[in-house]
Amino acid sequence: MRIAIATSPEGTVFPGHFAHAPIYRIYLYEDGKLRLVEERRNPLGDVPDLDAGGGHHHQQMHGVAKYKWLRENVLPDVDVVLAGGACQTSYMYFTSNGVKVLFTEPVEVDVLTRYVEENPEEFQRALLESAQY
Repeated sequence: MRIAIATSPEGTVFPGHFAHAPIYRIYLYEDGKLRLVEERRNPLGDVPDLDAGGGHHHQQMHGVAKYKWLRENVLPDVDVVLAGGACQTSYMYFTSNGVKVLFTEPVEVDVLTRYVEENPEEFQRALLESAQY
């Protein structure tokens, strides 16, 4: 299973909407262990959150089309997104495409990955519960 953690440049879980995280750390999760595969830059990370209103924007970078672009171009191979937040539209888009979206506080990514590895049953339970909603 591939997991994307929405990450700030400082190495913490990005505290805002995951679609605007500047970096995604991509991990392979196997046998209760996480292995960092790569870091991916998010071109949308520098774009203001225009879904919240205000400003001018290109139609292709708004709403469902924006999340479709993110899924297809930045996160095409992930099964889970760990993030600090999301809007309802992005959550619904990603989950309807089979991606589990779990939320956490903006802790250091190393603390989060260590927690996942030290608590595999709890992580598996969170994944199962996310499928029920």
